[in-house]
Amino acid sequence: MQTEERKSGGTGRHFEDIIPESRGRIWNFLIWGSVVFFTLLYLSLIFNNNVWTDEIFSMNLFRENFGQIVRDTAADVHPPLYYFLGRFFRLLFGESLQVQKVLTIIPMSLTLVLGATKVRRFFGNGVSFLFLIFLGCIPCSMEYAVQVRMYSWALLCVTACGLAAWEVYREGGWLSWIMLSVSAVAAAYLHYFSFVSVIIINGLLLLVLLLTRDNRKKLGKWLLFSLAMVAAYLPWLPYFYAQVTRVEAGYWIPPITAETVWSYFEWAFGLEPIPQTAFVYLGISLLAGMFCLLLMKKKERGMREKGGFALLCMAVPALTAAVGIVLSLIKQPIYRDQYVFPAMGLFCLFLAIGFGRIRKEAAVLLLAFVLFTGAVSYRDEYRAEYKATLTDQTEEFFRENLGEDDFVVYNYQAYYFNYKYYFPEDRLFYVRDVDLSQDFDEIWFLDTDFEWDFVPDQIIPYNLQIEYVGHYGIEYNEFDLYRVTKGGSAE
Repeated sequence: MQTEERKSGGTGRHFEDIIPESRGRIWNFLIWGSVVFFTLLYLSLIFNNNVWTDEIFSMNLFRENFGQIVRDTAADVHPPLYYFLGRFFRLLFGESLQVQKVLTIIPMSLTLVLGATKVRRFFGNGVSFLFLIFLGCIPCSMEYAVQVRMYSWALLCVTACGLAAWEVYREGGWLSWIMLSVSAVAAAYLHYFSFVSVIIINGLLLLVLLLTRDNRKKLGKWLLFSLAMVAAYLPWLPYFYAQVTRVEAGYWIPPITAETVWSYFEWAFGLEPIPQTAFVYLGISLLAGMFCLLLMKKKERGMREKGGFALLCMAVPALTAAVGIVLSLIKQPIYRDQYVFPAMGLFCLFLAIGFGRIRKEAAVLLLAFVLFTGAVSYRDEYRAEYKATLTDQTEEFFRENLGEDDFVVYNYQAYYFNYKYYFPEDRLFYVRDVDLSQDFDEIWFLDTDFEWDFVPDQIIPYNLQIEYVGHYGIEYNEFDLYRVTKGGSAE
């Protein structure tokens, strides 16, 4: 495999020269080994039943038929494609959290495969390998690789759309136009800010076609496929309009401040024990931008084009976040840090191209730092999945102790949505609504601090006794657990 940079001659001092192009087997091992390695890391995080509120929302929607999914998502703030995929997987493989986590890992692995195939073909072995390392290790990626939400699918579609735009520019074949259109429409049906990202990609492609004389003949195809994309989105457009106009001032996302904007960088690049890594990644990003500008000054047209493409890749997440911030400032807060995640694959490609020709010594330091952040990110995510909450202990206790005629009573009303994922809904009651005259064997009372107690005037008429059992929790809501029995002392 020979890239245009290689044809122009190499000095042997750059990262891409550490292993000669002729040693293809070594590059195959590094590149495909990275794909397998990160996929195995993701799989190691799925063997638990620790879910959070949005994941429970997903799991509940997967139980509905496709028509109900459309109605429920139309009443929410997301498009329906991811929930269709989850429903399809549930029908094929049954109701299992692990099945749905695998569904989120598949697009992460496919994005890595894009790095090992498309990125490698377009930009060479070194850039391909760096892309995989950046994508696998950047602090914000590990969580969303296994989260039962649409973000990993949106990442795949936006990354594929960006690469298809490059292929359209360089080659312009019908297949590249189809890939551009299909990935863009899929992204639009997955998440509204991945919709924003693909609009930006298509807009930047139009601008590049207009500014490059050789490519103006492609404007007709751009218009044709843009109209096709609009037509493909028309069925959802009324729901999209209703969702956008229905957002109320009471929406829970925090207002945009300087601290909020900085928190976006900490979310993307900061490690929980070492938030200062955000500054290092910002420095790395600035250096990558400088290297891309230097590429654009090279004599070889191919190198100039790749430097420009890398900067446009960087523009996609930057402009996506900017759109969200501006809309939040104009009307009300609608943007969250994670909404830029679908565009982070293109950000990693920007870094990889920028650092593809750095000196060997600098490459070693860069890789050491990025791999370090990846290792800490994995450790933190492992703890979040397996050790950060009391969910496992709580589930084990209730597996052994919850009888068929027992009630579960809770006092944190907002957590009903979460509790009904773990407990039988017909035996789950809010403390102020439970009817104690019903027949039951025991009541298990989940007492969250600063919420309503199981008050004496509620239990005195029924001669109930309360016994403290221990401290447990679901997700990040911890509570004291009490056993309530009828008459006499609880045994």
